[in-house]
Amino acid sequence: MKNIKNIEDILEQLKVIVGVNNFIDDVLKMDAYLRDWRDQFQGLSPLILKPTDSAMVSEILALCNKHQISVVPQGGNTGLVGGCIPSNTNKEIIISLEKMNQILDIDSINYTMTLEAGCILSEVQDAALNADRLFPLSLAAEGSCQIGGNLSTNAGGTAVLRYGNAKELVLGLEVVLADGSIVNSLKRLRKDNTGYDLKQLFLGSEGTLGIITKAVIKLFPIPTNKVTSIVATANLESTIDLLVKLRERTGDIISAFEYIDGACIDLLSNQADVKNIFNKKYEHYALVELSSSRGSEDLKLLLEDSIASSILDESVIDAIIASNETQTAEFWKLRETLPGLLKSIGEPITFDISVPISLLPKLIKGAKKACNKISKGSRVFIFGHVGDGNIHYYFFKSTKTSKVEFLAMKSEIKSLVYKITAELDGSFSAEHGIGLAKKQELKDFSSEAEIDLMKVIKKSFDPNNIMNPGKIL
Repeated sequence: MKNIKNIEDILEQLKVIVGVNNFIDDVLKMDAYLRDWRDQFQGLSPLILKPTDSAMVSEILALCNKHQISVVPQGGNTGLVGGCIPSNTNKEIIISLEKMNQILDIDSINYTMTLEAGCILSEVQDAALNADRLFPLSLAAEGSCQIGGNLSTNAGGTAVLRYGNAKELVLGLEVVLADGSIVNSLKRLRKDNTGYDLKQLFLGSEGTLGIITKAVIKLFPIPTNKVTSIVATANLESTIDLLVKLRERTGDIISAFEYIDGACIDLLSNQADVKNIFNKKYEHYALVELSSSRGSEDLKLLLEDSIASSILDESVIDAIIASNETQTAEFWKLRETLPGLLKSIGEPITFDISVPISLLPKLIKGAKKACNKISKGSRVFIFGHVGDGNIHYYFFKSTKTSKVEFLAMKSEIKSLVYKITAELDGSFSAEHGIGLAKKQELKDFSSEAEIDLMKVIKKSFDPNNIMNPGKIL
């Protein structure tokens, strides 16, 4: 390699590595890569690289590590905590995995798929279905998020109750480390007890330890038998009680149990193309889905019996079971429309928090009470994955509060909600990660020993701190 004297020479060398059609150096064409979809984070970069294979990623990182140039790995850029946005220094190279989007193998007998990190999640789902298999990871951004980003943030979604988070859907990884070394552990094994499970270090590390370039993911039988219902419950405790009874009666065939509060339903009815589900308004709703790959099971009867039992003890007020696929899609539209709709009506303070399921009523009531003390007349919208203890809490200012006043309250409101969550043995980041947005919370709510261990791991993998610097730690 020739002697590289300055940053311009290095940038030119990086362009040569990826080839003429695989980089962006025109600032006017970079915008989509430099800001997050909520417009909460924005940065600068002199160069966006789009490698087409792992060897290119290896060369890029080896060169950047040698000259201590920072890199920001980026998938579909659908994250909510700024984890894939560069800083404003204009010194960080973005490595987009979008051109590494090949599905390499589907093993229907082994129920696995081997693929590159830039594959779009919805396309992965479709490829699995075409092979008569299911990949169950499902979230609102699935039409644009990439599997590498899903794994590096340990994405959750609506099917965690049944199938687990992203990290539980992975058997093997290929990762390129900061020095360009390629760790190839694309094993398709469900049993492999050979030392440290290294892949788990990269799942949820947000690109701070290395770049995931390939993965082996688990597939499952397609549920051929499915039933979906919207249930109105008497209160938060009744919602949890319904979940418990359903699990007792149905075992592991609950594939989703989502909570939507009355404020969310009212908003959907007033501002979105969503039909009114009930003739009356209620305060609490659950979106329930049972599914099975055994076609002989009468899931509708099972769900009807479970709901009827809850109606008798007055924990369920009303319920509608979808009669066809169109109605099922309408029910799910309620849940899937919410994040985008809430984004469109203002700038809320948002929370992605989790506690043990039994403590969810305490969390929601405690958070509401605390927030209303600080800002009377505020608007709160709550929805989320109650089946795994994770809620999304959106807090909007009252009409009498100015934007400046509301922003001044932000720190106090966040501190109160996170304190309540911690007291209930919960997490301040259930599924969105740390990124830039929650670094202080990680410091505040983790033990010194945990933080020190994270720093040791980071230093071991990335001694020059070139991998997504400033994120998490």
